[in-house]
Amino acid sequence: MINKWNQQKFWIWGLLLVGLSWSLIPGAIAAPLSDISAQSLFRQAYENRYTWDENFPGYTAEVSVNYRGNLDQGLIRVEPDLSISVSNLEDEEVAEIIQSQLQMEAIHRRSVSFDKLHGKHQFKLDGQEETGVINIEEIAGDRPESYYQVKDKQITQVNRVFGQIAVKVNTLGTTDTPEGYLVSHFQTFFYNADTGDLLEREDVRDFHEKIGKYYLLTNRTIRYAEEENPEDKLTADLLIRFNDIQPL
Repeated sequence: MINKWNQQKFWIWGLLLVGLSWSLIPGAIAAPLSDISAQSLFRQAYENRYTWDENFPGYTAEVSVNYRGNLDQGLIRVEPDLSISVSNLEDEEVAEIIQSQLQMEAIHRRSVSFDKLHGKHQFKLDGQEETGVINIEEIAGDRPESYYQVKDKQITQVNRVFGQIAVKVNTLGTTDTPEGYLVSHFQTFFYNADTGDLLEREDVRDFHEKIGKYYLLTNRTIRYAEEENPEDKLTADLLIRFNDIQPL
């Protein structure tokens, strides 16, 4: 069975991606931007993401996995409502990992209006970095605040807290499409929220291909590390390849 830490990470990912609560892991702040609407800046970046529309048909695919040197193959199915099924993988832990990775991708691609997800929340500008990155705080009632960084109509960093775990996600690479941008490279940092100690760091690289009308994930590579930069590892811990993708 998949270990408890991985289960907790997958649960955190789901909450993180649908826009629930966080806390800042701070960076340097420059001059204030009081003449600019924080909500409008964040809305522009949020609405610039690539998402699937209401006509998304779903798809099936073969999946090939290399998890820490162990090879496995199976089948996946993504329904029009974005529910997911995984079958024919021999290793139960690998099957659960693929399920969670596809759920994470589906949450990224799900189209939810800004007003529905963030419309009742307040946004506050927290200054601008020398690089042009703008810091934005989201205040959602009695929930812990979320902190973002935005640049060039893209969300480049997200910070939140889930219980005793603080999470920071840095966007390191994107791919532009006519319908919005796709994140192609990001790193996730998991911290002890009380002590600030780094628990784990993940480096994720994605490749999407346009199949029919929609961009779909065809490759994902993940490297895990505790203290060192996982990007420096020569061998990935998890390689996923989706083949023979067929729209439903």
